[in-house]
Amino acid sequence: MRALRPGVTVPVVVLRALLLVLPCAALALALPQVPHGWVVIGVVLSAAAWAWLPDHAVGVVPLVLVGGWWAVHDVVDWRVLAVGALLVAAHVCATLASYGPSTLAVDPRLARVWLARGALALVPLPVTWLAVRGLDPGLAPSWLWLVAAATTVGLLLVTARLVRPEAR
Repeated sequence: MRALRPGVTVPVVVLRALLLVLPCAALALALPQVPHGWVVIGVVLSAAAWAWLPDHAVGVVPLVLVGGWWAVHDVVDWRVLAVGALLVAAHVCATLASYGPSTLAVDPRLARVWLARGALALVPLPVTWLAVRGLDPGLAPSWLWLVAAATTVGLLLVTARLVRPEAR
């Protein structure tokens, strides 16, 4: 007896399951502090909808809810790095799952391209995190904030250059 519909591949099911799990795990990193019930319900329901329709704009909702919750609570410990990585991973999973119907197998070359792009998108994350952790807004001179911002923008531009599709 098959658990999957005919033609549905296991990698596609795994990608869609990750779309449900990754945003929820990013919010669960807040434990032992429990986010508001509406935030939890919103993340779970929108992540489930995103897993069902990976190419739909509903995927923005769990990303914004999780990112917004973390931003509002001024948490800048190691968990923010993990949350960023989980949300980028969810976005990459959605991108791969949205390339076709659930009966279309995931192309390994396409998966490698998007995994590399996801990894490169994470490059500015530790620099930005260190800048936020290490710079006290009351004590840091204004030029230091400008250097941190310029470094982040530079890393984003390098990342954009590295992930640009090759001309054929």
